[in-house]
Amino acid sequence: MTYKTRGIVIKRTNLGEADRILTIFTEKFGKIKAVAKGARKTLSKLAGNLELFCLDEFLIAEGRNLDIVAGAEVRKCYFNLRNDLRGTQIAFYLAEIIDKMTEEKEPHPEIFDLIENTLENINSHENNILISYFEINFLSESGFNPELYKCIVCGKKLEESSCGFNYSAGGLVCQNCHKDIKVSSNAVKILRIFLKHKIAIIKKLKPDKKLSKEITKITRDYLKTILQKEIKSESYI
Repeated sequence: MTYKTRGIVIKRTNLGEADRILTIFTEKFGKIKAVAKGARKTLSKLAGNLELFCLDEFLIAEGRNLDIVAGAEVRKCYFNLRNDLRGTQIAFYLAEIIDKMTEEKEPHPEIFDLIENTLENINSHENNILISYFEINFLSESGFNPELYKCIVCGKKLEESSCGFNYSAGGLVCQNCHKDIKVSSNAVKILRIFLKHKIAIIKKLKPDKKLSKEITKITRDYLKTILQKEIKSESYI
């Protein structure tokens, strides 16, 4: 049996002398692993269509242990991202998050849209805030939506000017309940915007260096609290 789906190659591993094992995050089936036979041969029809972080249309054949890539055609390739070291490092970081936090063959169409849109916009718009946008929306779509409007501990409606963030509880806490580092009112506003708006709005935000650093710390620390695993590619960004 074969099936078609759009997908993005997020990881590649060499197998034998000519094959590759691909980790593909797909629109219809979530994360899958498949063998691309002969993909490393110079004359292989698949070779040029299996680049990392390109959007492809795949034809996959079900296999006994691993599925097999029967065909692939590039639909979109983010050339600026691939030719820019910073962009490439960000792409590896996003891909590692997806690989470590999703199970095989569990559909996540919202996360697929998120990674596709994030890669496209990082490709054309260098902005650290897009990484934080991805992190918090990925967590939200994975079932770890942070509470940003009432205290996660006592349930009291929050005032933007007196909040902390409790990573283990999963949200903002009021002045009476938090023992964490205070979160600025502007950071609270941006976190709320992240979960309300599409990326086209987010990339227009221009926080100063101090605010950008604060937002990065919040979303990164929340992600690492949930993941409980090392993200190797974090050191590159």
